[in-house]
Formats: sequence, structure tokens, C-alpha cells
Amino acid sequence: MKKTAVVADDHPIFRKGLVEILRDVEDLEIVAEVADGLTAYQQIISKRPDIAILDIEMPGLSGLDVCSKVLKEKSDTKFILLTMHREKDFFNNAMDMGVLGYLLKDNAITELIVCVEKVLKGEKFVSPGIEMLLTAQDRVNEIPELKMLTATEKIILKLIAESKTTAEIAGLLFVSPNTIDNHRSNIVKKIGLEGKNSLLKFAIRSKDSL
Repeated sequence: MKKTAVVADDHPIFRKGLVEILRDVEDLEIVAEVADGLTAYQQIISKRPDIAILDIEMPGLSGLDVCSKVLKEKSDTKFILLTMHREKDFFNNAMDMGVLGYLLKDNAITELIVCVEKVLKGEKFVSPGIEMLLTAQDRVNEIPELKMLTATEKIILKLIAESKTTAEIAGLLFVSPNTIDNHRSNIVKKIGLEGKNSLLKFAIRSKDSL
């Protein structure tokens, strides 16, 4: 059965480009193309697509607003946000909501297909450009919390920053997924992280110090 997608962007040429790229994703059907946030919300609620690809800035409702409203209704739709913004507040808000894909528009042509394929499997994908920017914004000469971690935990943290899944990390380190889950829990406890996706955000900020 084909997966379904809604695409929303208020720039018609860019939206058309997204649709053309998405035609290369196997077994994906675009069920709606819209130009504003309110219509995107209505289409997502009525058609319940597997994935929604939204510009953050749109008339009516922003991409973040649409995500918030839909996710509050316990929808199974997975979200990818497209943005020109490099501010960490936008990124943090998206991650806190449970958005799986976060792409810079500058990189959408080269990253969209990989992002869609990962998100459809329930995996996260963040533009490397966003990761580098957040690291640059938050990087300090030394991150004290990293001293609390073992060498193995630091390796796992770096792989998390690269958007690797638990299963992928387990395969790379030749251990079971349960072992990786235990390490992840230990990292969270040691550093005192709280909130949804806090481990991913900390891993991205710490990447260059690992």
C-alpha cells in the first residue's frame, strides 16, 4: 500500500519543486498540495496522510502551529518542517513537539528524499547544516557534563547526534539494542536531562566536543 503525503508551502515554485523531488520516493502518493497553514491543517485532518511536509512560515497558521494542533489530536501523521531559520528556538520547539524531520530549505533538494524515507520509518532526520549551526551557537571550550560519561557513552552520544537509531548504533557497536537503551538511560540520568528529545538536542550541541 502506498504511503501518502501532504505538502504545504506558500511559494508555488518551491512547492512544485518539492513535489517533483517527492515523485522519486517509491510508493509515495501526494494527496494534497497547499499554500497556507489553515488549509494544510484541514487537509491533514481530513486525509490523515502518513507524512506532512510543511514550511514553517505560512499564511494563516505556521508550520509549527499546524504540527501542534494536529499532534494534540493524537494523529499518526509524521512531520517534516522546512525552514530558512537557523535559530535554535525554532528547532527546539519542533523537537519538543515530536517533529521527526527538520530541513533547511537551502538543502531540501539534496536531503529531502533521505529525510522522507527516514521519517516514514519513524526515525529522525535533521539537516547537518542545522546541527553545525546549533553546535557553533552553543559550543564552549569544554562541556562539563561530558566528564560524567564513559568512553562508550560518548561514542553513543556522537552517533545519536548523527541521527542514528538505537538499532543502527547497536549494529555499529556489535551489542544488543537493549544495551544501547540502557546506555541512553544512563546518559540522561547522569546529565540530568528532562523533556522530549532532550538527549538528541544535547547530543547535537555536544557533537564537536566529543
